[in-house]
Amino acid sequence: MPHDISKDEQQGTCLVFRDKLLLPSEGFIKSHYISFDQLSPVYLANKIGWRAKELDGAKHRTARTKFGAALFKQTGFSMMYKSLQSYRPKVLHAHFGRGGALALPIAQRLGIPLYVTYHGGDATKFTHERKRLLPTIYQRRLAAVQDYANGFLCVSDFVARRLEAQGFPKNKLITHYIGIDIANMQAPTLRDGRLLFIGRLVAKKGVNVLLTAMRMLHQTDEAKNIKGLDIAGTGPELEHLREMANGIPNISFLGWQTPEQLALRMRSCSAVVVPSHQAPNGDCEGLPTVILEAIRAGCPVIATNHAGIPEIITDNDSGILAIENDSTSLASALTRFGSVSDVPAMVANAQRRLRSEFDASKQSAKLQNMLASRHAPTQSPSV
Repeated sequence: MPHDISKDEQQGTCLVFRDKLLLPSEGFIKSHYISFDQLSPVYLANKIGWRAKELDGAKHRTARTKFGAALFKQTGFSMMYKSLQSYRPKVLHAHFGRGGALALPIAQRLGIPLYVTYHGGDATKFTHERKRLLPTIYQRRLAAVQDYANGFLCVSDFVARRLEAQGFPKNKLITHYIGIDIANMQAPTLRDGRLLFIGRLVAKKGVNVLLTAMRMLHQTDEAKNIKGLDIAGTGPELEHLREMANGIPNISFLGWQTPEQLALRMRSCSAVVVPSHQAPNGDCEGLPTVILEAIRAGCPVIATNHAGIPEIITDNDSGILAIENDSTSLASALTRFGSVSDVPAMVANAQRRLRSEFDASKQSAKLQNMLASRHAPTQSPSV
């Protein structure tokens, strides 16, 4: 168990590694460090994008040129080590499994502990285990990462179970939920009867299953309490989903929405629907942040029993659950939601769980204590 941070441990830097910083969909990375007051985050990346300006702290690229970045990825060689040493780094925290493999040479060179957060698909995609003539960087370094790292932080118990099944050391697997800001928790309000989906339009999000369920309900006249479905987001599945929606009444594709627009829609919709399922390539969610955001907004959630979702939603208690990738089950869940007698009580149950386990400030403080208090890493083979 981590001990309280001692006086000697109170000064220093937490290096934070992400291959590309910061992707548009990865605002959750910032929430990890909002309560850090004893370790100062310094961000490292092979590529730094426009959203990186949202992060508080110094930012460094592993190399100044594309060739240098490629060299770093393959060999770990970089000219940045001297400047990093000036920060007196205490620990390195890498995001995603591949990020852990890329960051391993940094931790080894600096002689500091390494922690890796697995977020979902990085623990489940079949491509990670597919045998290749030329193994990927992740495949080449995985054994060394498993040996060297102090801990693998899993965003849900589901992710931890998947990693354990792949041979990760069980004693290094730590479930650590990603939190959100709950300062503006909203009470349930009157709703307009429309369902809302929010997310990138890719296979694992299950919008195809949701549209099939909606068609089934309309064909059997079970959708009388559903005024329509709004789909907020964009992605490679958009045109296919538009074709699927032909003939289903009151389906709207909203495209990309600002956070402010999404917040307003969550405050007025009847429920947020999260129909996630495992994609054909094995890609899975960890625990969708949109569920946490909906609960914060006082919005009921109808979701599938996929991945870490049952760790926040209990069927008929804090939301409604359906079997993943099952349109009939999802249609039944939508119908059951229409007969819930006390929706505010259901939302209140979900909000109690949110306060208990998903408060960003508390989760960030736990993370800081963990990163600052673990023992030094053991020696491991070179990469």
